[in-house]
Amino acid sequence: MELAGFIISSIISLAGFLSVVSASTSQQQCGGNGAPAGVRAGYWSPSSSRYSPVSSIDASLYTHLYYSSVSIDETSYAVAPQPTEEEGSLLAAFSGTVKSGSPSTKTMLSIGTNEYRVDASNAAFSKMASDKNLRGVFINSSVELARANGFDGLDLSWIFPVTQMDMENLGVLLAEWRARIMEESATNSLSGPLLLTATLYFSNHLFDMPDGNLDYPIDDISDNLDWANILTFGFHGDSSVTTADAPLYDKSSHFSVSYGVISWLDAGVPPCKLVMGIPLFGRSWFLRNKAKNGLGSPTAAAGTKQRKSNQTGIIAYAEAEEYLNSESTVVTYDNQSVAEYLYNGDLWVSFDGAQVVQQKLEFAVRSQLLGYFLWTVGFDDSNSTISKKASESWQQYAQGGFGIMHAGGSNQYVAFNSSSVSLGSWHSKSLSCLLSSVLLLVILFQE
Repeated sequence: MELAGFIISSIISLAGFLSVVSASTSQQQCGGNGAPAGVRAGYWSPSSSRYSPVSSIDASLYTHLYYSSVSIDETSYAVAPQPTEEEGSLLAAFSGTVKSGSPSTKTMLSIGTNEYRVDASNAAFSKMASDKNLRGVFINSSVELARANGFDGLDLSWIFPVTQMDMENLGVLLAEWRARIMEESATNSLSGPLLLTATLYFSNHLFDMPDGNLDYPIDDISDNLDWANILTFGFHGDSSVTTADAPLYDKSSHFSVSYGVISWLDAGVPPCKLVMGIPLFGRSWFLRNKAKNGLGSPTAAAGTKQRKSNQTGIIAYAEAEEYLNSESTVVTYDNQSVAEYLYNGDLWVSFDGAQVVQQKLEFAVRSQLLGYFLWTVGFDDSNSTISKKASESWQQYAQGGFGIMHAGGSNQYVAFNSSSVSLGSWHSKSLSCLLSSVLLLVILFQE
């Protein structure tokens, strides 16, 4: 029994050591005391300037606002805004306008796939990432454009890499980009390093791709990004039945917010490097039969094209709100999936209302995530209803509801009952194995 006691004591000591190492590793990956103390971000699209100009945004509701987006020139591979006078003016004025209303809000320049030329644009990203010289052109031009227009950071929104080679090249690109940012900062006495983020698929593993085993380069993401914005919405655009488009939970599939968040954590990305997406748009359909109006009901077609989204099947929150104010509209909150939907006649809409947003942010804080982002801010109503609800809920939860910020501005939350790193990391796996060994030894020596 003395030997058993010694073994158990040693294992417990080693487990404690691993837990300390785990927390230390996560702290280093999260950037220490120089990292932001929570992200409340929003994406603004230049296409929304006709109904939601930057000057109309209450920037104080956000810690970071993204200009989304510019793309790359498919010939030179340099970052370049659309060659129009309007686009150039919007880009040049964005940071100054945001900061005039909220000086503390950081502005981010997102560089992404051209939504009007998806295949050609993604092919350009793929070629750029595969060539060292082209990566240099891309990186240098991105830094120059951000500095010239007063941005505080850069974002990569490549939607999406489609081969394993793309993923490997993405990792190289992020490492070289971070190195260039640090090099530029060393010669720029007026500003600190530019922030670097990426807008990524909702899960670390990409589904329904030609390459059936496609995963993001986790180490490169964790080591080189300030954080990753994960697109935890837009799951069911091609559905033939009514469905929640961004449910928090879905027991029947992996297309849910919770699955996406947990997949990134299990892959090894520290929670303090993850920012969860919340849509300010809904998914709409026309019902085939008005009497069948619950989840899973047959649909006849995508909903009517709306003014703000300018595409069928997509409806801005502000536009959905018009239906909410109608006496003929029926609204349902689904507890199991944490999702909300409405129907009015034969129109059916899945959307994130204030109650859903609050529940999602509670989940994000319990998961110890760095923050959230809204997509896109121009889709909110004129009172910024969802933006305000999100900001208020996040600050309430983060400051004392379910988690507490570390002192000194660190962006980690105090762990509740586990190590501060992902359950998928080797530290936590080792710890679980050791604790299981303790229990097994206790049972054996009791017999």
